[in-house]
Amino acid sequence: MKFLKSFFILTFLITAISCQKEVKSKPQFIKSQYEARHTAPFSDATTYKDLLFLTGQIGKDHKAGKMVEGGIKAETQQVLTNIKDVLEANGSDLKHVLKCTVILSDIDDFSEMNEVYRTFFTENKPARTTFAANLVAGAKIEIEVIAVKK
Repeated sequence: MKFLKSFFILTFLITAISCQKEVKSKPQFIKSQYEARHTAPFSDATTYKDLLFLTGQIGKDHKAGKMVEGGIKAETQQVLTNIKDVLEANGSDLKHVLKCTVILSDIDDFSEMNEVYRTFFTENKPARTTFAANLVAGAKIEIEVIAVKK
């Protein structure tokens, strides 16, 4: 009798587990917090489960609507501030960045970029790839990140 009861309980549990529908996560495409960017053909961030994929940021002050002046250090500062703002608007922060891709218009700017970059990533140091390419809007730097939500 004890065996029969255990058998029925086990059968019930297996059936209940196998009948549950798997809940599939869907990506979410998130508009910018800046209205001027709502017509852009991309999202500021896309989330999937607990991951955040941020679009590349350049040294544009989105509130003023123009690129910052002052060269690679000023642009790097603005890029990382933009990233910080997008992360915080979407439930994350710089401590939760897993991967950075840094694109420089001139690889000779690497040392100066890195000097500013280090001030933003003082505790956790995400994986990073850096290369040089032509960038939009005359930008000297673009950075994209993948992060996890807090």
